[in-house]
Amino acid sequence: MIENVPDTPLFRFSEIRPRVLDSVVQRTLQDLAGNPPDQVLGEALYLERTRMRRLRDNIFTASRTRRDRRLWGQIQSGLIRPAGRVDRGMLLEKSARHFAEEIGGQFNPSVYQFATGALPYFFNWMFNAASLRHFMPWKQQDLLHKQIKIGGEVDHLRRLSKQGTILLVPTHQSNIDSVMIGYIIYQLGLGPFSYGAGLNLFQNPVLSFLMSNLGAYTVDRRKSNLIYKQTLKNYSTAILREGVHSIFFPGGGRARSGAIESRLKLGLLGTALDAQVENLVEGREKSSVYVVPMVTSYHFVLEAASLIEEYLADAGKHRYLPIDDDSFQPFRVAKFFWKLFSAHSTVTVRVGRAMDVFGNLVDDEGRSIGPNGTTIDPRAWLTTRGELCKNSQRDREYTERLGSRLVERFHQENTVLSSHLVAFSYFETLRTQYPELDLFRFLRLTPEQRTLPREKFFSRAEHHREEVLRKASAGELHACPEITSSPNWIEEGVRQLGQFHDAAVIRVSGDEVTTDDLSLLYYYRNRLAGYGLSLRASELRGQLKGAHDRKGFLA
Repeated sequence: MIENVPDTPLFRFSEIRPRVLDSVVQRTLQDLAGNPPDQVLGEALYLERTRMRRLRDNIFTASRTRRDRRLWGQIQSGLIRPAGRVDRGMLLEKSARHFAEEIGGQFNPSVYQFATGALPYFFNWMFNAASLRHFMPWKQQDLLHKQIKIGGEVDHLRRLSKQGTILLVPTHQSNIDSVMIGYIIYQLGLGPFSYGAGLNLFQNPVLSFLMSNLGAYTVDRRKSNLIYKQTLKNYSTAILREGVHSIFFPGGGRARSGAIESRLKLGLLGTALDAQVENLVEGREKSSVYVVPMVTSYHFVLEAASLIEEYLADAGKHRYLPIDDDSFQPFRVAKFFWKLFSAHSTVTVRVGRAMDVFGNLVDDEGRSIGPNGTTIDPRAWLTTRGELCKNSQRDREYTERLGSRLVERFHQENTVLSSHLVAFSYFETLRTQYPELDLFRFLRLTPEQRTLPREKFFSRAEHHREEVLRKASAGELHACPEITSSPNWIEEGVRQLGQFHDAAVIRVSGDEVTTDDLSLLYYYRNRLAGYGLSLRASELRGQLKGAHDRKGFLA
């Protein structure tokens, strides 16, 4: 059960929203005060017109584009008139207000009550309809809990949610993540969180209605002008200051390579520190912001095929052409959930121990534990020349430190599934056959060239399993129960990979093993990148996470 939901700041958001948006606009104007208004507006006008020329609108996005065109038409008209006749400051405020209203979320308690009732029913129904058994309603919840496995520092998260503000930062594999994480938060009894959602998700009318009324704020990654970016950061800071628990994906978008995120967007991540500094300066109660990593693991990913093609297209330029994003084709979404439940496939979620805004771990009382193991006072870390204040250079270094720690924690909290490990083992075993090939030549192997003897694959898979178990013992990652204890983990991993995609990621046929799609295999293999297990990882010194070896493979 959810306790004290009506007392959460998000439940009262309709009351505080006007004040929040006003503060966001005023803060944005202050941040931009050192820049010539004509220059800031002119650059924004150019970037927005360029963006809008490339848009492909549909019936659900046309009204937003019309509002954008109307605003920037007015800005252009104002800029071509003499400064003495048109107040540039007013134009700047108008554009900041426009962005604040676009970004700013809403929260409707009635929609929330409906969603928290309907979403569990949806998941329960899908599980039971797909499995064609156990239709009795009172059995559904227990069965669903077996499908979505939540582990890690759950009690720690619950305790801290009452002592400060939570910034939940999950890994991001699929657009399904937003729905799944919302359901998980509900199951944990934490009440509603605000969250940043990509503008592309609002193109779906059902999702748009739900997200627009459940605290989601929009993030349009195509908008690159300074006014928008500053307004977005200030909105995130403002809601954290109000004590609104929040979620955003620090990797920015979905991990297109399939690997754990290794390069994070530090702009929004830095708003946690901004909010805490301002809370401390103003003497607010519960001033702390706790950064909580969360890692989700799927046996198969809805958009895997289009994501890896997009990644390879960017890496290989003319050697690859991306395919359309299939994440919200209704048939594909229905098929994903049907396969997820009918295949007895689990979603594994690990909640990591919280960190403070500097990247230090915190205890159950919310106290920061410094590098030497002693309790520290965040005020001391935020005081410069005897004054508790913001300091751009210092705070930038703290945020970079937090980002580095978060990458480490993502890898430590990752749960390796049997599907990940068999994909890694098959791919790496095949690489030993062709060590001279770079990534793009390797991905063009013929069906005959990609075939391995079954015995060789199984032997190498057991070897990789032992390496994963050693790293799990050292606390570098987690291994799922199938890997740790099941003698049939290879068959289970191959079965899980074969549930969703039309092409067989791995197919065992008699004494041979092959793949129909090396790109998809690479996507799932990459979940184990960054741990030093790959063929040429030993050639690299220092940081492995996000690094490529000399042949272009993620190490």
